[in-house]
Amino acid sequence: MDRMKEFVTKLPEGVLADIDDIARRMSKTRSLFIEEACCFYIEKIKRDNMLESMKTGYLEMAEINQVLAEEIWCDFACFPRNDYEDEYYSEVVGRIVRTENLDKWRKT
Repeated sequence: MDRMKEFVTKLPEGVLADIDDIARRMSKTRSLFIEEACCFYIEKIKRDNMLESMKTGYLEMAEINQVLAEEIWCDFACFPRNDYEDEYYSEVVGRIVRTENLDKWRKT
């Protein structure tokens, strides 16, 4: 357990009355209630920040994914249609899903 440190803060009377009322109904001390509330809020902020980072990452990757999709489409659209078509499509799809390519992407 972390060392405890005391601090003093000012709260509006109504907020303090609500804290005391809820803490009493939950059979907790004011200090424990405030500690848990702070921990809950800190975790919420961390979670929100992580989600925002993920959203930013996905948006940044969207442009790269668009370029890759266009390159793959060009491969399909520009390939001469003949007996080797099925073999070509299999190779292109294989390049996309090969584990070594995914591992390289994961490291970046």
